[in-house]
Amino acid sequence: MNTIGGTISDDYGWEITVFHKLREFSDGVSFFDAKINWDRYLGDHSPRLEIHLVMFNYTIIEINIYYLHHRHKE
Repeated sequence: MNTIGGTISDDYGWEITVFHKLREFSDGVSFFDAKINWDRYLGDHSPRLEIHLVMFNYTIIEINIYYLHHRHKE
């Protein structure tokens, strides 16, 4: 996987993935899929911002900014 990442602060991190093969064409084809997701509910690694662009079974680019810690049940 072609991923780089790091931390923004003590609580938030980031990752960027480019040109990653998701599955074989024999398993099916994702011609085009684009997702922008802003999860704000309290769960593990949220809040999270995700941008993901897929063409012909390859991730063209995926960007994630997320909470680094696991949430504990209150």
